[in-house]
Amino acid sequence: MVTESPTEISSRAPTRVDLAGGTLDIWPLYLLTPQALTINLGIDLFADVTLKASLPSPSEFKGPRIVLRSEDLGKEEELSWPELFEKEPIPALSLHTKLLRHFILNEARYPERLKKFNLTLTTRALSPSGAGLGGSSALAVALIGALFAWVKGRSPIIEEEGEALIKIARDVETTVIQVPAGIQDYYGAMFGGLQLLKWGTGHHTRRKLDPDVTTEIQKRLMLFYSGQSRNSGINNWALTKDFIDNKPDTDVRARFAKIAAATVKLEHALEAQDWPAARLAIAEEWDTRRTLAAGISTPEMNQAFQEAQKIHPMAQKICGAGGGGCFFVFLDQPISESMSLQLKAHFQAYGMRHLPFQGVHGGLDIRVSRA
Repeated sequence: MVTESPTEISSRAPTRVDLAGGTLDIWPLYLLTPQALTINLGIDLFADVTLKASLPSPSEFKGPRIVLRSEDLGKEEELSWPELFEKEPIPALSLHTKLLRHFILNEARYPERLKKFNLTLTTRALSPSGAGLGGSSALAVALIGALFAWVKGRSPIIEEEGEALIKIARDVETTVIQVPAGIQDYYGAMFGGLQLLKWGTGHHTRRKLDPDVTTEIQKRLMLFYSGQSRNSGINNWALTKDFIDNKPDTDVRARFAKIAAATVKLEHALEAQDWPAARLAIAEEWDTRRTLAAGISTPEMNQAFQEAQKIHPMAQKICGAGGGGCFFVFLDQPISESMSLQLKAHFQAYGMRHLPFQGVHGGLDIRVSRA
């Protein structure tokens, strides 16, 4: 139950690096692809949300107000409660607006009581815009965590209620991006860790590998930002449409089957901590993925990847749907300090910057304080 005392809720959710099997998480692709599996790693480039709620003082003549704010995008909007439901959301704050509407209209037992509060909803994203790390989905999960805690008067039980909250995130974000949304990003944000996500009929299964495996991966993996933003919704929709169309002169479905097979190889390699096999599986997945459509890999990335192989044999893969954003390199041995400096200098020469990160074993985290 919402209390009348001032309340501040902090919520954060990790982004993710998709090691293999991305795009297979989109319905109905996983139903039509044998052994559909996605492997991703939650990382500490968090999406952060702060929710502050308090009753207006008698001197506030305008009545209860809502402030929606994105610090990283530099956007802010102030609304009355009636305006929240009447005005068209501004694009940068559309996710904030639509999730707040959803929780007031569909999740609140006493919505009119909630509308008596001043509410400030502030977000911050550590992941670069258009990075391909699932940043918008992590933001959706963090927003849901804060709004759930305020509306319900308690934090969600992640292991029991996380799957249902993922469905809300998926459906609301789909109305923002206007094309079907995959779901692996929400799993990374909700549960964190190094996850094996198997997509099935009527249900999905997820399994976390031991944190020691994450530690070993981090020794061998470096993440970079290309400097070129991209739009996952558009790219994934094009691939989904090609898959569904299944034109005779293409082999898109066969290529997705190869991606799934390579991801299964990575699953086995990670379980055995066989790092040479893991490198080969990631490379195999990427070699197929980059042929799915023009523009998944940019000319600058292709050249940078090709030249990097002269430094040391490695697997390289663009994160998310491609067309820019982030990419990672993976070696089958721990990356030494001198090797790290060499790789940073190499990609910096192409205008690409290193993104330090740590893997995180947990997912959505919510903290509530009241005056």
